[in-house]
Amino acid sequence: MEPITAAFGLACIAAGGGAGFWLRKADARLTTVNDTSVVLQQAQAAHFTHLNSEVGSLRHQVQELTDLVSALRATNPEMHGAILAHEIIKAFEENNTPDHTLVAHAMSALETLVSHISTEASIGDETLLTATSASLLGRLLGAFDKQAVSASTLGLNPVAAHRLGHASLLLARFDWAETCFGLAYQSSPGNANILEALEHIALLKGDDEVRRHWLEARMTVHPDQPDLLRSHAHLLAKLGDAEAERDVLRLEALGVDTAADRSLLSGLRARAGSRSEALEAIEQALAEDPHQSADWLSYAQLLNEEGEAGKAHQAVERCLELDRQSGEAWALLAELLAPHGNRAKEALKAATHAVALDAGGTNLVFLKSNLQHTTGLTQAAEETLEKALLKDPANAELRARMAGAKLLEGDLQSAQKLLDETPFGIDHALLHVVEGRLHLALGDLARDGTGQTDAVLLSEAVSSFEGALKLDRELGVAWLGIARTKRLLRDIEGASEDIARAMRLLPENDPSAAAEAALLAIDQNDLSTASKHADIASVFGNVATVAYVRGNIALRRGLFDKAVEQYTSALESEPTHIRSRLNRCSALMGLNQPRKALDDAQILVDLAPSMMYARFLRAEALMTLGEWAQARDDLEHVLESAPHHHQALTQLASCFMSLERPERAEQPLNEAIRLQPNYAAAWFQRGMLYLEIGRNDNALDDFQAAVRCDGSHLESQKRIAAIHHQAERFDLAEPAWRAVLALDPESDVAPTRIAICEAALLKA
Repeated sequence: MEPITAAFGLACIAAGGGAGFWLRKADARLTTVNDTSVVLQQAQAAHFTHLNSEVGSLRHQVQELTDLVSALRATNPEMHGAILAHEIIKAFEENNTPDHTLVAHAMSALETLVSHISTEASIGDETLLTATSASLLGRLLGAFDKQAVSASTLGLNPVAAHRLGHASLLLARFDWAETCFGLAYQSSPGNANILEALEHIALLKGDDEVRRHWLEARMTVHPDQPDLLRSHAHLLAKLGDAEAERDVLRLEALGVDTAADRSLLSGLRARAGSRSEALEAIEQALAEDPHQSADWLSYAQLLNEEGEAGKAHQAVERCLELDRQSGEAWALLAELLAPHGNRAKEALKAATHAVALDAGGTNLVFLKSNLQHTTGLTQAAEETLEKALLKDPANAELRARMAGAKLLEGDLQSAQKLLDETPFGIDHALLHVVEGRLHLALGDLARDGTGQTDAVLLSEAVSSFEGALKLDRELGVAWLGIARTKRLLRDIEGASEDIARAMRLLPENDPSAAAEAALLAIDQNDLSTASKHADIASVFGNVATVAYVRGNIALRRGLFDKAVEQYTSALESEPTHIRSRLNRCSALMGLNQPRKALDDAQILVDLAPSMMYARFLRAEALMTLGEWAQARDDLEHVLESAPHHHQALTQLASCFMSLERPERAEQPLNEAIRLQPNYAAAWFQRGMLYLEIGRNDNALDDFQAAVRCDGSHLESQKRIAAIHHQAERFDLAEPAWRAVLALDPESDVAPTRIAICEAALLKA
């Protein structure tokens, strides 16, 4: 055998052996895999058998649970309703436009949720609903609201509506409660439970008229029930209905009246004006039970109204012995003690207690502040008002009265600030009144040189007072403010009507209307009527206002010394009384006391630099004192803001002539005559100018024009007579001198000149 053939054979034998060995190993592994697969299949079969057994067991348990839930829902309507409500809420959330089927299911859910509630349940019983039921019911009602589904559209039967009414009441859903009880009422109008619920809802909503309706409906069912009679009496008393007394008398007739009932009867009789009967009733109540602090307070208030201040003091002290925290008692004690100057500290202590207990309202805050002023605690008095306003910035009455006080003090900026800081949305008639008075005060300070008040400010004042009347047509101070503004606008008839209305509305002890009526009478030159009104105002009047009015009456009568006396009295009481100082300045000029008049005018200019009338008065005083240059400056300042001021133009011309500048005098005089052709002083002054520059004929024409404007203008008549006499026109001079003598019977010159004229005429 060849070597190659042998090698090849050996290789084939080796390859065959290797292949056989690999096949044997592969077969062994395959056998192992088959065995494992069989084991796995057997294990899986066992597992699935066990799993099927477990699933069957679980299905059985689930069925048992399902059956149990069904049994619970069947035997527990509240749980069934809760589950159903939850399902309905989800359905509502998923459907923007629910169909009738869903609404029907919702109604069923509602009825089930409230099915356990008794129709005779106590009103407001918090045990009627569990926390879960209340939450679900609230969510369901909210869902109904979003879908515009109401109780009336659900189609609830009367019993379900009655039950849902109780549930809605617990949820404070008064709209649903009122509608549901209303549906139930239609079916059972005499049901006491429904009537009580409807009355209770009206009480919670604060609707006294509706509550009265349902309360009286309850009384038709139980006419003699004491609690109903008492509730009805208190409600009618609150509404101001005199029929409340009848309920208390019925309680008395039934023999079930109490001390509290007799106390209420006392209050009713006091309100009706029968104070003696009220006192008798409260005394009877106190005799039966002297330990009721409220009755002692009522007794003290009645005694105070009867003018029995001493007994009222004793009664209020008794009240405070029983109840030291009675704020109203402290307030009454402060009012009783305040008029006695020697007890101001005790009054202040009582007022402090009352304010601390939030009693007495705005009046007590101001009483406390005034008492602090009286006892020398000026800074504390201001702080009392500021703290009260800080505590209650929405208290419009307090803010208005504080601003009004600032006005009286002449502090217009503080008054304006108080008004400007009024919280947004707060409105009150008194705020409008103070705003109107502020416009009038600003008008006083902004008078032009003629003394007229700014018409724009007056129109704004009218708007403010009318704003007050829109809120309260019976507010006397607003009518008085309009009357004052109309008087300044020269609407005499309208002012008279408004003053009459204010007098009917204001308290008898308020002198402001009488004072305003006096000022109106002065404008009409009816001084006797003005004096009568001033006397009425003086009974309760503000010293400054009454003195000012009487000063105006004296000034109109030409009694300058008496006028100065009255204006001085007004200014001593109220140093910032602008009109008193203005008028005193004029009266002093009438008394030829220019130096004192100048002092008043200077104070006015310092107080109100924009008051042109004060500058005009100062100019007049300066002219009388021979201070022509200063007077000219003031007059030019006046004319810058009031170029129409014909009097200032005339006085300015006088200054130029006295300053030896006649060439500058003619133009202002021409303008004054153009503006006011009937102003005699301007014609006379221009005549004097023409005389000075030698234009006698022109001067004569102007003097004659002055006489035509004012037949009693003596100086012009003298100049006319003198010009004719100097020109030897004795036929004209003689009657002119006689006219002078008629105007001035004490004249020494006129008779002499008349004799000269007569002699000259005889010679001719």
